[in-house]
Amino acid sequence: MNYVRGKILVVAAGALSFLLFTSFVRQRFEKELPPLTHTGENMMACKINGKVIIAGQNLTNASGVVNFSSSPDKDLLYISCEITSPHYEIELSIDYDDTLGVYPIICSYPYFGYFWDYTHSISPNDSNQFQPDISHPGSVTVTYNDGNIIAGTFAMEAVNRQGKVVHLTDGRFDIMAH
Repeated sequence: MNYVRGKILVVAAGALSFLLFTSFVRQRFEKELPPLTHTGENMMACKINGKVIIAGQNLTNASGVVNFSSSPDKDLLYISCEITSPHYEIELSIDYDDTLGVYPIICSYPYFGYFWDYTHSISPNDSNQFQPDISHPGSVTVTYNDGNIIAGTFAMEAVNRQGKVVHLTDGRFDIMAH
């Protein structure tokens, strides 16, 4: 009888150890979004259909580069990033008046929002280009601008021509402007 109890305890202890170990591994190696900052990190990150992607320098788990530009008359703010694994690209261009606040992604050139999914094709086509429309909105919220650093959040639903929708949520950026 003690032999059976001992065997049950060993199996139970093994199962518990396995569960704790896999939980630790999952927490240790799954990406988490970086905190919201306004320190000029040159970072852009979000969740794409729930999966965390991060682009930028000097960030843990970052995969990709961030680009920033604004027009000389300060009415256009353009932020983009390209993530290498998986191969995604996000482009946001808003009509920006240099003040803090919420700016819609209106998708009327030169203002637009794009999500490109190059995981299945490296050339642009109708199935890998997604953008907001009237039914699938998007916005950028500028939360910080001191003339040198621009930071904020973004979110958008984007749809391709086949009607597939991609959800970009919990977006954040922290860009050195000059």
